[in-house]
Amino acid sequence: MTDLPVLVVGGGPAGAAAAVTMAESGLRVLMVEQRDRLGGAIHRQPVAGARQIWKGPARHRRNWAELAGRVERAAGRIELRTSTVFLGVDGEGRFLFDDRVAGGVFARSVRAAVIAVGAVERIRPFEGWELPGVMSAGGAQVLLKETGQPPEGAIVVAGSGPLLLAVAAQLAQAGNPPLAVLERGRPWRSPRALARLLTAGPQLTEAIAYAAALAVKAVPYHAGSEVLSVRESGEGLEVRTRIGGAERLLRARHLLIHDGLEPNRAGMPLPAPEAKIPVFHAGDGREILGADAAILDGRRAAAAVLASLGRAAPVAQLDVSLSKARDFQLALAEVLHSPAALPSPETLLCRCEGRRYADFAALPADASAREIRLMGRFGLGVCQGRFCGPMIAELLGRPLPSANPPRWPLRPVSVAALAKFSIDETES
Repeated sequence: MTDLPVLVVGGGPAGAAAAVTMAESGLRVLMVEQRDRLGGAIHRQPVAGARQIWKGPARHRRNWAELAGRVERAAGRIELRTSTVFLGVDGEGRFLFDDRVAGGVFARSVRAAVIAVGAVERIRPFEGWELPGVMSAGGAQVLLKETGQPPEGAIVVAGSGPLLLAVAAQLAQAGNPPLAVLERGRPWRSPRALARLLTAGPQLTEAIAYAAALAVKAVPYHAGSEVLSVRESGEGLEVRTRIGGAERLLRARHLLIHDGLEPNRAGMPLPAPEAKIPVFHAGDGREILGADAAILDGRRAAAAVLASLGRAAPVAQLDVSLSKARDFQLALAEVLHSPAALPSPETLLCRCEGRRYADFAALPADASAREIRLMGRFGLGVCQGRFCGPMIAELLGRPLPSANPPRWPLRPVSVAALAKFSIDETES
């Protein structure tokens, strides 16, 4: 058992920090990443032949270069499996993976696991959000980083959160500045929280750089504004908005929407520090604290693994730094907070089953979460509520029931890959 590796799922800043910290402490590490290289969303690199048009803030590049160098130097103790998807845990406690290069599923036994799979985007539904041409701001950012090309045609960026500013600035630098950025929050309503953000240091400098990039391209940034509905018009979209107190129609080819981030916990093993195989979460997959804190949180998770194995692992200073990052995120959430409005009856909530807000409102007022799932068919589609679940939970005031413990496979896997299933214990 002591010769088994510690598993790290996710090759972003948190996962890399956890893996290298444990390897440098003498543990063997199995690190799996679904992409073909490490870096996560923030350090995603262009595909072969594409140009890199956005390098990101210098401090992030320095942090990642230092971390990647440590991973390379610790390669003798880190078994890195890229293009490999985590599928779940079987009845024997083995962790299951789909090797997309070899085209087969394999299982491994591990001493402990760190799950560092990052965050997922939230959106608040509005009428027309499912139309072609509407996509998440994070999805557009990934395409921009990978292809080096911005979406063609006029773009509107809307929703809430700092990612709106970053994506708009990146589009501007790529040669297609948005028509407008619509931020739902009203920062002036929270002066004390806003004052706390003004002392943030690196994050404030980053935000100023983004704002400057928009100012150079004369991109308007409207706070207290939102999208009311969208409909197709010719070859584009007609976006009905409320900017300030007045309604306006904007015509665009693309609408990029984003309403913050939440940890990616869909189907993931729950944290279980006292279990036979201890499981810990790290980075934005545990708590949204930002890219700088993700590295610290990866180190914290590694320290927790070491402690669970009876090794010294001081975390006091890490906890102090993470607390500061948490305070910043709380101030940011307060500054950008805006009350949720009820969707219109025709607003689609569940794409899988085609269920709209009118279907939700027609359910009994005292319907339980389970009844909403079974009678209303919310969360019963292909995605099993991964997308509509948060929307329904916000309307309901409590989460939809889900499989617990999670069942594998967590991600789609081909029958051909399952047919090649093997228990890969050759390295243990």
